[in-house]
Amino acid sequence: MKKIRIGVIAAAGKGTRAYPRTSFIPKPLFVIEGKTILHRNVELMAKTFGIEKVYVLVGHLKEQIKAEVEHIRLALPKVVIETVLWTEKGLASDVASLEKMIHEPFLTILGDEFYYRSNHEMFLKVLKKHPKMSASIGIVKTSLLSRIRKNYSVVLEDDKILNLVEKPENPPNELLGLGSYYFTPEYFEVFKKTPASPKSGVIEITDVIDKMAKETSGGVYATTLNCEYFNINSMQDYYHAVYEVRNDLFSKFKTSLIIPTNHNERSITDVIVDFKDKFNEIIVIDNESTDETLSLAKKEKVKTYTFPGDGDPSLLGEQVRRGIEYATGDILVVVSPDGSFRSKDFPKLLEYMKDSDMVIGTRTTRQMIEQGSNLKPLYRLVNLLMGKLVEVFWWGQEPRFTDVDCQFFSIWRESYDRVKPQLVVEDRKFIVEMMIDIVRSHMRCIEIPVSYFKPVGQVEYRLRDMISDSFQILKLILSKKFFLGESRDGE
Repeated sequence: MKKIRIGVIAAAGKGTRAYPRTSFIPKPLFVIEGKTILHRNVELMAKTFGIEKVYVLVGHLKEQIKAEVEHIRLALPKVVIETVLWTEKGLASDVASLEKMIHEPFLTILGDEFYYRSNHEMFLKVLKKHPKMSASIGIVKTSLLSRIRKNYSVVLEDDKILNLVEKPENPPNELLGLGSYYFTPEYFEVFKKTPASPKSGVIEITDVIDKMAKETSGGVYATTLNCEYFNINSMQDYYHAVYEVRNDLFSKFKTSLIIPTNHNERSITDVIVDFKDKFNEIIVIDNESTDETLSLAKKEKVKTYTFPGDGDPSLLGEQVRRGIEYATGDILVVVSPDGSFRSKDFPKLLEYMKDSDMVIGTRTTRQMIEQGSNLKPLYRLVNLLMGKLVEVFWWGQEPRFTDVDCQFFSIWRESYDRVKPQLVVEDRKFIVEMMIDIVRSHMRCIEIPVSYFKPVGQVEYRLRDMISDSFQILKLILSKKFFLGESRDGE
């Protein structure tokens, strides 16, 4: 049995069903647990088959794809990767355009398909069983017929494919056809004989495979895979993939709680005790308190650090960022030190972290606000209006915010590192800045309702404070929108 040495990855499409994100980032560059889908598929080819050369078909936002290829080359130096411009006539034509470059069997994977814990080596077993076959396509069995209706199915005789059924209204079985294909050079000859689809006006790759199944002497055989398969058509497909992978790995992630303190001796012990058993580590970053705050924190055997802010509360943003730098967790949680939040809401943050980059609390649900807290109606209204203003200014990213000053939130370390160079706000408005930059970087920030209790040692929040904060937040929003641009890639 000959080795499969050549791979082809189709990474050229516009991905319109995943708009608006695909206006800025091509789907093959969507990141799942630290690696792009493109990187993962090249890695799959190299590690499973020992593929030596990969052709990446590029088109939409091709410069970004090419930049990612450079990154992958550094990670997989033994694999030769070349980019080839698409034909703009569909996937079948894009693959056919490689005829002069490929003279042996090759493996093709669609650039927007993600396989988790896949056994793609089954292609080699099918090839060993049918060494003269013309092609093989990957299939999985699914009881979700809606998935088949969006893709294609196959009709089999044993493992031989009799015909393909594109997007069947009534699927003939529970077999879902995948975007993983093994082709011999016969593909190029059959392509030339395949007519364009009356519906799309271009030659469809499923029509080429169907013709190969019916007319070539070697035939086409199914390779049954056992894996978690995600066809990233829409943003919901992407979030689903991210959730499933993170959910599978979640017990391996380390959590860090950052508590920025400033003269909180009356509440710090209660806050630490409440959260202590739920985190891998707790970081208390103290702004040179002159009371017993720091010594009380040390008694609870948590990590303590001093922030050289001379007790100035207007440096809260810089203080929190310093605390984050000391933390070692994969998931970073920040909570205020005044007892206004409880650990009972922490599991909610964690659950939403499985498919988000940042989860932030909102204190706008009246039933969850303790009577006597300092959340006056006007204060809630100001936060609501500022949140809605962020929504309007970054409407294309589809954020939903009702609170821009909740000091109980979580963020992935990886996501924080991507926006860190953009974070400059020193005071408490660092929260809304982080929310904005997560959105601007095409990442997902979700808001969830949390309980809010009367803070210990609360300071009266006056009308002039609200006016000043509103003006400063508005100024920040305008700056991020018009001076730094509507969006950035987060790198």
